[in-house]
Amino acid sequence: MAGERSGLWARLLGALSGREPGRPTEEGEVWAYFPPGAPAGYRQLRVCQVPDGEDFARLSWQVCGVCRRGLVRKIRVAERWQRRGYGSRMMMRALRDCETYTWTTTKQSEFGESFFAALAAATGIDFSPDSRACDHMRAARGAAHGESRREPPQPYDSPGEPRWSHRDGLGC
Repeated sequence: MAGERSGLWARLLGALSGREPGRPTEEGEVWAYFPPGAPAGYRQLRVCQVPDGEDFARLSWQVCGVCRRGLVRKIRVAERWQRRGYGSRMMMRALRDCETYTWTTTKQSEFGESFFAALAAATGIDFSPDSRACDHMRAARGAAHGESRREPPQPYDSPGEPRWSHRDGLGC
């Protein structure tokens, strides 16, 4: 009976944390996506730890399919979790199906500037810090998020390595 409980408990914890067998994730890691509540509205991706649910990484962005424009509003990875590829993996998710769009960002810190420079070099996408929102994005500014849903953690391109990393060994 005790063996059955521990096996069940392990499966339950795995299900709650979004883990799949063989997937390289931190223990208890949950990725949650908040879709836009309106066309060209805000999207958000949060990476949280179970059981407290506090996010340690967050990305907010907007995408307009009409104008073919993307805007990274905010990217944050808590200091304790930096240099593990979370920023790169969140950006991989944001760029999904939008790689050919024109992308801009809001003004970034020095750390963010080096991250986006490395990202631009790796992807060929210029992430200008000019924060160019189109009229559709501006109109959707006050719209609430849609209902959140769990997503599997974004994979690394090669096991244990982030797709993009900062120059000089820095990583997000």
